[in-house]
Amino acid sequence: MSINEINAEAKESLRKYFKNSQDVKHENEARKELTKEEIFESVVGEIKESEMKLEQRNQMRNTLQQDAKEAFEKVCGKKSEAKEVEHMTLEGMQKELKENTKHQMEYVNSLKQNTMNARA
Repeated sequence: MSINEINAEAKESLRKYFKNSQDVKHENEARKELTKEEIFESVVGEIKESEMKLEQRNQMRNTLQQDAKEAFEKVCGKKSEAKEVEHMTLEGMQKELKENTKHQMEYVNSLKQNTMNARA
């Protein structure tokens, strides 16, 4: 394919897909342009639909988890061995960390004291 043919195809493509070198030409030119309000309403509708789908999926997941747990208990004849995970708050983590630090410092000090007593 020669340079002239490539240029001719490019010009034809520009004429076909672009009106004024900036606007994209759509196949259906009778389609009306949306106003900002219509676009906003459309986006809000999509968001609501997505939220409903997410809620449905969460409900379905919870139902499936409950059904699986019941089926497991039915087959095994006992409650599952897995414990529920307890999430700590930031304050709880901070308190536990301080307690652990305190115990570790006490342990280190007792080791130091034992070492000093053993040397003496």
